[in-house]
Amino acid sequence: MKRRLYLDLHVIHSYPLSCLNRDDLNIPKTAFYGGEQRGRISSQSGKRHVRVEVEDRLGEWAVRTKRLPESIAGELVRAGGWDEDLAQRAGRMVVLAAGVKGVAVDGDNDTNSMLLLLKGGIVELAGVAVEQRELIEAGVDKKAEEAAQAKLAKAVGERVLGIFRGLTSSIAAFGRMLANEPGSAVAGAVQVAHQLTTHALAVQPDYFTAVDDITHGQEDESGSAHLGTAFHTSGTYYRYSSVNLPELVGNLGDDPVAARDLAVEFARSFAVVVPSARKGSTAPFTPPSLVHAVLRGDQPVNLGGAFEKPVAADRGSGFVEPSIERLAAHAAAVNAFLGAGHVFASAHTVLTGGAVGSLGDNAGSLDKLLATVGTAIGERL
Repeated sequence: MKRRLYLDLHVIHSYPLSCLNRDDLNIPKTAFYGGEQRGRISSQSGKRHVRVEVEDRLGEWAVRTKRLPESIAGELVRAGGWDEDLAQRAGRMVVLAAGVKGVAVDGDNDTNSMLLLLKGGIVELAGVAVEQRELIEAGVDKKAEEAAQAKLAKAVGERVLGIFRGLTSSIAAFGRMLANEPGSAVAGAVQVAHQLTTHALAVQPDYFTAVDDITHGQEDESGSAHLGTAFHTSGTYYRYSSVNLPELVGNLGDDPVAARDLAVEFARSFAVVVPSARKGSTAPFTPPSLVHAVLRGDQPVNLGGAFEKPVAADRGSGFVEPSIERLAAHAAAVNAFLGAGHVFASAHTVLTGGAVGSLGDNAGSLDKLLATVGTAIGERL
């Protein structure tokens, strides 16, 4: 296996009027690049939507939450018929039994930091509580609970910690960090960039009203029960992600076949998933205009520099075609600069039009592109 092996994914994606990722003022996120304002979708938003899609495709879910004690309690009440107060105590005590330094539970029974574990781990932790019910019931007041907590940690601490350390494919891909608990740490094999429009744009306000069906049409009554302003953007985005394949193999217990299959599922999800913010009023679910995959043996290469100078749209051209042309020209320049010998495989597929020079073979469809990616990775891992 190559010590260095990366799958780079480059996507050109045009979104209609939408608000895919907004700030604390409910305004679409933007960034300045090349001296111009661009539309932006944060990497955090992009990663979450892709992670959920990968989990749904694989039928293997993780949960990231501060409400683990309450989730355990809910399972005990629903499945075990526990009293609510006892169940809440059990949830708190089981989580703290892991003995992770710095992890605490507040008055609302929330942990002070986010925990990421297998969704099925909630049922497992509830099972621990059932087995240790007598010890949990002994914690009738604060002092008694502290004494019972110490006994519980001694009895099941390693087991609870093992559940915290459980691994799913998405955790192997995106990583996990729990302070003061290195056994839970997983270095993410996937890196995702912020998505930026290839061109300059302005945020567009949308003044709207909501009609009251009861009063609408009555004399001296417009029927408008609410007035407001929403903000949207529309544009063509460059999206980039890279998968460190040897790291992914290691995260999956040195299983190259599992790593190959997961990389292909990630590539599929990354190519097509659209953030769902305000989906009810914008339905922005467009397919990508271009997907370009590169298997490299030197380093990850983000081609976003192609758009440091904003793309301009000629009359009738839109931004998609000139963005693809700009990406292809920049890719050719990068390959000449770094040396094409580091590129083990390169292919692309486009929504409309023919093959794009310097972006490798035209696979013809997303399915065929993914099959090409899977074969190329399998030959190198």
